[in-house]
Amino acid sequence: MSIGLGVDTGGTFTDAAIVDLDSKKILSKAKSPTTYQDLSIGILGAIDGALSSCSIPPADIDIVGLSTTLATNSILEGKGGEVGLLGIGWTPRDDWELGCKKSTFITGGYDSWGMKSTNMNESELDKALEYICEGVDAVAVSGKFSVANPMQETRVKRMIMSKYGLPVVLGHEMSAELGIYERTVTAVLNAQLMPIISSFLNSMETSLNSRGITSPVYVFRGNGGLMDLNMAKEIPVETLLSGPAASLMGGHALSGKDSCMVVDMGGTSTDIVCLKNGFPRLNTEGAMVGKWRTRVNAIDIWTCGLGGDSNVYINDKGNIVIGPDKVVPLAVASLKYPNLKDKMLDENILTFYVPSRPAISNMTEKEKTALKFVEENAPCSIYEAISKIEGIVFIEDELIKLKKRGFVSMTGLTPTDIMHCRGSYKSGDEEASKIGLKIFSDKYGDDDADLSEVIMDLIITRVGEEVIKKSLSDKNILLSDDSAFETLLRAAAGSDLFNDLSIETHMKLPLIGVGAPAQILIEPVSGKMDVEMIVPQGYEVCNAVGAVLSKVIESVTVKIYPSADHTYRVFSPGSSPIEYSTIEMAKSSARTAAENHVMDKMKAMSVTDVHLNVEVDEHRFCDGYGKEMKFTNWIDVTATAVGMPKTKMR
Repeated sequence: MSIGLGVDTGGTFTDAAIVDLDSKKILSKAKSPTTYQDLSIGILGAIDGALSSCSIPPADIDIVGLSTTLATNSILEGKGGEVGLLGIGWTPRDDWELGCKKSTFITGGYDSWGMKSTNMNESELDKALEYICEGVDAVAVSGKFSVANPMQETRVKRMIMSKYGLPVVLGHEMSAELGIYERTVTAVLNAQLMPIISSFLNSMETSLNSRGITSPVYVFRGNGGLMDLNMAKEIPVETLLSGPAASLMGGHALSGKDSCMVVDMGGTSTDIVCLKNGFPRLNTEGAMVGKWRTRVNAIDIWTCGLGGDSNVYINDKGNIVIGPDKVVPLAVASLKYPNLKDKMLDENILTFYVPSRPAISNMTEKEKTALKFVEENAPCSIYEAISKIEGIVFIEDELIKLKKRGFVSMTGLTPTDIMHCRGSYKSGDEEASKIGLKIFSDKYGDDDADLSEVIMDLIITRVGEEVIKKSLSDKNILLSDDSAFETLLRAAAGSDLFNDLSIETHMKLPLIGVGAPAQILIEPVSGKMDVEMIVPQGYEVCNAVGAVLSKVIESVTVKIYPSADHTYRVFSPGSSPIEYSTIEMAKSSARTAAENHVMDKMKAMSVTDVHLNVEVDEHRFCDGYGKEMKFTNWIDVTATAVGMPKTKMR
């Protein structure tokens, strides 16, 4: 019997599951709160819980699989390291958001054939590096047509690492696809995630070693495959959407359904993925997380800011809104800060600042002062901070920056609190939740009990809305944010909004509800929509199960473009284009390059039982009627390798 340990660190809970890899049976499972100030605490809590409830010794675990929503949640909440961006040979459009703290753009770059357009100006480059490297955690470098020739990007990376010692992410290493905006955003997000994911993986390694678990560790990727720890630290952006990708694998394994829609609700987000005939739908344009379109290869996942820790608040129109911001539930915060209840009653508010993680060296003095005050006075209100912190005029701005970077969090009323008030979930301080609901209901102008019913119904309806949005999105239907569409959507999700109109929705695929609140917040959707609802055994640790039931998957695409002089140029990742006189020679070279690239990646991760497949896709010009002509536009040569992750030798 082969034994796997699956671990999933979510935004709220860390799950662990010990699984028989042959039968896919869960042998043991446990949950523990995710501890941002020291992730190893939550990891150890979950691992210890799983080990203590079974007789399997830690030394008998053959492999560890890890999935995490940490990257996805960090992007949705705008958290992570500060990034400086250097663009070479291009300037952004006015409407482009790039996600970096600071950016500058210099001359240089290449043309589409990899030929140098303009030399980099040394004086300009030195000044640019001095500017973007100050006060940041990492640097992203993105050059024009660097996918055709990476020389300038590579040279700049060496300069930055030599002089400033900062981590550097290059655009061409993130994607071989054209598209300067998406490639740049992917590089910036990768740089932003590096300190967060590295810290997390280091905590994971420490936790496993302390428990005598010495088996190989693999990290789940957004494309449904695995990668080793070294690759995960270098390319953390690949872990985007790995949590929902693992939930798809877990939901598929636990439910036995080859065609289904998996709805996974965690603390921060709800993720919806679709499986048809055993195959997931893939996003050919790259993963979309929040407002960011990336070049990350990933399963097509619908992600929204709706979870057990989503902030429940009243907007400026007087309506109750849930999410997308995440806060610390009052029931949870009160366990650590017993004085929270008195402070809520005294100040008649629900939002207080609490520390999330320790200070780091490159913080400004204002940031350090503000964080120290929060650490010493938590939970503290904005009014306390304004009146007691001296020397900082715009203290709220500093606290907002600290919250964005993940150093502080805020408390607030959440679905978790509503479940505590209703007695359907008990893991925190129920009294704190009830005090919070009372303050909230007084401001809203409604009875506590009635309002809890309204909020609970709204949460369940929101789940149904997101399922419908996912279905519409899969048909490439443009979603609108006007009030008429939103009203129809809410009615289709089961809300009785009209006197003379009834809208009913029938789902063709079964819904698989997973995640800790699945029985309470997802299963009731079946009472609002016509759908087969399944909440499988082990639903609460589904991601952890999925994390150990996958293989290592690597894919590399080499492109061939014909030129005007009837030659063919082969564009291989990380190298300059090579010209060939015949298309047969170009195809042979491209195939060899693709195979070598993908096999080098597999060897670096010590993958076993590797199967290699190469596909050649020739794209031809079309005439005015859309009919394919005989002339080649370009050729994709894609090598895909699938193998088994290395297990512990026994």
